[in-house]
Amino acid sequence: RSNLGRLNPDGSLDAAFTNDASGVLLELAVQPDGKIIVGGSFTNLAGQPRSNLGRLNPDGSLDAAFTNGADNTVRSVAVQSAGKIVVGGGFTNLAGQARNFVGRLNPDGSLDGSFTNGADSTVSAIAVQPGDKIIVGGSFAVLGGQARSRLGRLNPDGSLDAAFTNGA
Repeated sequence: RSNLGRLNPDGSLDAAFTNDASGVLLELAVQPDGKIIVGGSFTNLAGQPRSNLGRLNPDGSLDAAFTNGADNTVRSVAVQSAGKIVVGGGFTNLAGQARNFVGRLNPDGSLDGSFTNGADSTVSAIAVQPGDKIIVGGSFAVLGGQARSRLGRLNPDGSLDAAFTNGA
């Protein structure tokens, strides 16, 4: 296996899962439909061109319909309850549109145009809380246009949660 594999519940190698990646994988997230979002620093996934972001079907085959990528490393991926995909990393372009270090895709992989708040530097971690609020961590000093030292929270719609002022 080259940078990607899957284990069965008993810990043995899933021999049917044979797709690989051409570079480093940093994050995986599973959508409610079982599809696997893959983020990292790679140019090919399952033998096909993919720029730092891709999606596999539950059986491990490439989801050919998911073609949107990022112009730099994807460091974190999280899925909200409705299946929207929040992506963070070192990119300034996601799915062919300007998105600074954090962005969101719809469940089908298209860009969520309503999610426009970005950061001023790399987003390294994303976690979705109950209620779909989004915790964001990284090396940034600004998130959503406001001062946030390395830690902030976004509301489910992507707007900055002004009540969350803790930093790191």
